[in-house]
Amino acid sequence: MRSLFTLAIWLLAIAGISAQDFHFVNSFQAQQLINPAATGASSINRTQIATLYRGQWDNAISEHSYQGAAVLADMRFCLQRSRKSFYALGIGIQHDFSPLGGLYNSIGMFNAAYHQHLGNEVFAAVGASLGGFVFGIQPGNLKFDAQFQQGYFDSGRSNGEDFLRQAIAQPDMGAGGVVYNNLEGWSAGISWRHINKPLYSLLEDDNRLGIGLVVHGSYALWKTNSRSRMVQIRALYRRQSMTGSNSMQWQAMSGGFFQAAIGGAMGMRLSLGAYLRAGSTPLNSFMLNTLVPVVQLSRDNFSVVMSYDTDIARTRSRFPGGLELMLAYGFGKTDRCVVCSGF
Repeated sequence: MRSLFTLAIWLLAIAGISAQDFHFVNSFQAQQLINPAATGASSINRTQIATLYRGQWDNAISEHSYQGAAVLADMRFCLQRSRKSFYALGIGIQHDFSPLGGLYNSIGMFNAAYHQHLGNEVFAAVGASLGGFVFGIQPGNLKFDAQFQQGYFDSGRSNGEDFLRQAIAQPDMGAGGVVYNNLEGWSAGISWRHINKPLYSLLEDDNRLGIGLVVHGSYALWKTNSRSRMVQIRALYRRQSMTGSNSMQWQAMSGGFFQAAIGGAMGMRLSLGAYLRAGSTPLNSFMLNTLVPVVQLSRDNFSVVMSYDTDIARTRSRFPGGLELMLAYGFGKTDRCVVCSGF
């Protein structure tokens, strides 16, 4: 293999951690990242902001950890001629990077969604996203074969690589649809990623991202009449591309969660559960690789979620895993088109 850069790109591709497929979604609370149609559907308040952090496959301060952060915001607007239907606008900024390998991506997106009330708190929504990404490397942070001489690394030696560019900026588009009832605790959605097939290469080739697919859903298996306690299952399936060489790359998550009201008049809810994650690898069409315990504390206008990816397959780190934190806060008036709060 010519360089650690090539190795790093290969590892990222087979792990499904491609630059545009955001993986801060263990909590299922930031659904506009996986489906633009869900923009505006997760808060009873008119406006919501959320922040996320993830350090994957090591710890939060290690140079071996693939890290990222994001800020999201959305706002809901009631329709004048409808008591419940609304449209919503959202924005998102993401930056993730590998400190050791010098790889990074920055992503910005604008989402828009229309939510039609079908009755009994059931909504059907369609949405689209328009944005772009910058993907690049910092060659000074990489070590290439050509820079080693007699077993010693010399950063002053030429790396022997002839990159066409060190960064690339491309537009990116997506679309989706979802049907949901937050009060009853169920949803079903589908979205398509990279529908414009953006260029994704720093070399002299025409490598493009294929159109990706995401299918997700949740269902309340059991709940009390007062909805003070609930058991819910959640599932997500992502295929990196529906055609081409990346069409064999996929991952799936499914899990069960118990939610109970706590704190009396404070209206707090505690949710505990776990996901199992499976995916494809170059040598296997199926591998069960991760157990993801999740704890969530929330109320109508606030949510904090923490999860940890416990690696079943045991990769290169002595303590491999992935810590994920999310904070969400809703504010502003609760309009007549309020979306009932669920998980």
